[in-house]
Amino acid sequence: MDIYEWLLDPVDPSVRYRTLVELLDKDSTDEAIQARNAITDSPPVNKLLKSMHPDGYWLENKKSWGIIGDGALYGMQGTPHHCLSHLAELGMDRTHPLVDKAASRYLSLQQEDGDWIYHASCLYSMNIRTFVKLGYREDDHVQRTIDMMLGTERFDGGYLCDPKLLKQKKQPKSCVRGSDKALLAFAELPEYWSHERCRQLVNYFLKRNGIYKNNDHSKFVCLDMERESFPINFGTNVWEVLYALSKMGYGKDERLKDAWDVLHSRRDSSGRYILGWTHGSCPWKVGKAGEPNKWVTLYCMLAEKYCG
Repeated sequence: MDIYEWLLDPVDPSVRYRTLVELLDKDSTDEAIQARNAITDSPPVNKLLKSMHPDGYWLENKKSWGIIGDGALYGMQGTPHHCLSHLAELGMDRTHPLVDKAASRYLSLQQEDGDWIYHASCLYSMNIRTFVKLGYREDDHVQRTIDMMLGTERFDGGYLCDPKLLKQKKQPKSCVRGSDKALLAFAELPEYWSHERCRQLVNYFLKRNGIYKNNDHSKFVCLDMERESFPINFGTNVWEVLYALSKMGYGKDERLKDAWDVLHSRRDSSGRYILGWTHGSCPWKVGKAGEPNKWVTLYCMLAEKYCG
């Protein structure tokens, strides 16, 4: 099957819609409109919305890492920030009343400085991306978090969180996972691509050739880089870094050549990319590890498109 035919299969309206709009630039076609209309009744969206508490949140039966607010735990894949992220990925937005209810409730739990908990860059950056995609870019809560991200300075240009800062006596290096999430957030904010804080973060990745240790470009910066994962969570992987950097215009930087080679080595003979890992507790079942995956393939192809 042709790779575009595979991505455009109506059985996955979210992949079909995003392929038409983002990869093929066919956003105003009847095809795209039909695909968009089919997303609301698709199985993954139905499952997420049906599992939502009537008051507008999700609860996970796993141990959480903290409480953001009543009914909003800071934890893994079944908690509100992740479920809202999944809905955004699937193509839902604030025009759906249940999405708006959950999103508005979560935004109301924001702290005065724009944070939610621990100043965790992986969380607040992910939230920025989620709410921009859901249609809340002009919301004051979102801008407050963006301002906080812009004003968070670190000696190496990356991002971190309170627990890691408090655990060590000397100033620790930034967390590549949290920095990656900030990179993905900036990729959704072209108005800040020339901002000094964004440029510092881009340099944080370019000086390590995208995915490697600063002092050894033959070793991955972390084990996450050994496999492509989905959906987006607190980890990182090669496609996320290359997608974000390419979207911001850095895809052809010669320092990323090895990273591109690594990514291309993870596709099959048909050009489809392999899912290396997905979180077992994720309520959105995106596919099996070790098999070609439409979502990973879509994002890798988008990275290549933005790279030119």
